[in-house]
Amino acid sequence: MWWSHVQRIPFNAGFEVVKRMIHFDTYRSHLGRLYFLQFIVIFLCILLGIAIVWRQWIGNGVYSQLGQKQCLRRILYPGTRGCIYDRTGKLLATNRDIYCLYVDLNYFRNDITQFNRQSKDVETQSEQLWAIVHDALLPYAKTVGPIPFTVSKKTLHRHYLQNILLPLAIAKDLPETMYAKLVEQLPTHGPFQVGIEKVRYYPYGSVACHVIGHVTQTSQLTQDALPGNDLRTFFLPKQKGATGIEAYYDDQLSGLNGGDIWRVTPSGQEQACLISLPSVDGNDIHLTLDTQLQQVCEQTLEGRRGAIVILAVDSGEVLALTSKPDFDLNALTPRISEKLFQEITAQGAWLNRAIQGLYPPGSTFKIITLAALLQAGVVNTQSSITCTGSYTIGNHVFHCHNHQGHGYITLDKAVQTSCNPFFYHYALRCGPSLIYEEAWKLGLGNRTHIDLPYETHNMLVPSPAWKKKRLRESWTDGDTANFSIGQGFLRVTPLQMACAAASLAKNKRCLTPHLCSNFVCTEHSKEAIMAHDHWRLLLECLEKAVESGTSRFSRVRGLKSAVKTGTSQVKIAGTNRYAHVGWLIGFAPSTQPKIAFSIVIEQEDLTEEFWGSRVCGPIAQKFLQFCLDQGKI
Repeated sequence: MWWSHVQRIPFNAGFEVVKRMIHFDTYRSHLGRLYFLQFIVIFLCILLGIAIVWRQWIGNGVYSQLGQKQCLRRILYPGTRGCIYDRTGKLLATNRDIYCLYVDLNYFRNDITQFNRQSKDVETQSEQLWAIVHDALLPYAKTVGPIPFTVSKKTLHRHYLQNILLPLAIAKDLPETMYAKLVEQLPTHGPFQVGIEKVRYYPYGSVACHVIGHVTQTSQLTQDALPGNDLRTFFLPKQKGATGIEAYYDDQLSGLNGGDIWRVTPSGQEQACLISLPSVDGNDIHLTLDTQLQQVCEQTLEGRRGAIVILAVDSGEVLALTSKPDFDLNALTPRISEKLFQEITAQGAWLNRAIQGLYPPGSTFKIITLAALLQAGVVNTQSSITCTGSYTIGNHVFHCHNHQGHGYITLDKAVQTSCNPFFYHYALRCGPSLIYEEAWKLGLGNRTHIDLPYETHNMLVPSPAWKKKRLRESWTDGDTANFSIGQGFLRVTPLQMACAAASLAKNKRCLTPHLCSNFVCTEHSKEAIMAHDHWRLLLECLEKAVESGTSRFSRVRGLKSAVKTGTSQVKIAGTNRYAHVGWLIGFAPSTQPKIAFSIVIEQEDLTEEFWGSRVCGPIAQKFLQFCLDQGKI
């Protein structure tokens, strides 16, 4: 049979085949796992290689910068501050040397660190640091005498935490004898050293203190030319202008800061100076002030509260700018004590009344009202009224300062006697808008932009639109009457009135008043403020007021001046009482004007007989006589 020829396979051979097949599948399963493990190992090795390459090559700059931050320190220091001179070369502000005692807190680092590990209380740490420094200085104090610390415990501890690389001045302005003894006794490499610092010095003391201003200390230094803005930076103290010219021209006076970059140990010890960039001294400033004239103005104003401003008509240069009460600038350096600050504040001496004092101008504003009346054609040389001592508007009676009345009065007499009813009468015909426009043309509505900081911006020339918007009330004829004589809402500064006088002197807008001789003035329009005939008539009225003696100017021989005085009232805060403010504005000579001026004096004694002509006239007479004698006009 055919199947007898087929090879016979043993029955158990099938089991062997199955076993081999199972073994092969198991082997294939383990092989897949091995491949996966190999892939993981290779992948991790690649990641490790990439990380090594990143660390060694690509990330090298980053870690190099981190290393620099750890071992490099930047120290910035200011240049010497520039000087300030007047127009004749007199020195108004300079620098003087003071002797100081410095401490290197790095010297006590180990002792302080050990104590700080024991106590985490900041106040206790401050006390301990103070005690360590005091005890180290005690042996020298026994021979040279008590050394007054000029720093507090808090300042000492803050310097240790933030500026330990820099020496700290713990005593300033040491007597010369104490400085000499300390130089002999202090070891060269000890924690204490003596040195010299420059502080501001003002040869004339309080003269022009509001103009010159004072400085304070700051650590806000910048140095763009020195690299390392990302490094830890330490600052030596810098004098920064706080008020006056010192503040306005601070960038020029300060110069350019210098600096060093040091390599330090991990503990902060200096190793080597890598980069050093010297500082650049500040520039000198030359002012337009005349120190002699300034002194005369301050002497005449002594004992009063007020201000005097004198301008050069042709250039806008400020020849004198006085504000009283004042203070000694040298008393504010090298620092201002709390007691002195409170004294100056109590006296009201911080206020620069020439550019920050706001007052109603009183009868001096009648010049501006007259200019508006002439321009509007409301008055002329034939204009007149009969003054009975009062003027009724609606149901309100407005009084003249002469309660008996001036009787029949013409234009020139109205200016000479400062007759209120005359201006009431014609201002109502003119209306407030034209007076408002004339005041703005003369610069009373805005800041003068003098090169001094903190000029007030609250001056006010009112108008019907302003009253409606601000007070939500309609303008009345009574408002016009008050406006015409410089009362009511009107508020101006002495500098503004001096600029208005300068504008009237030349019949064109005054140049920007300025104190720095290099100040660039913005050229105003050369268009006349008023018609020439009207301007000449206004000048004649002012000249006649001087000749009549109403301004107490008649004794200035050989000088023709155009002057208007005034007296305004201000309500005393918190009371129903009023104090007076005396005014005088003008220019001289009246034919070819060289200077324009304004004076304002506040009444302090309410029992005093107080009129603008009475208190301001003699003052103007003195400085005009000085200018005439010195050939300044």
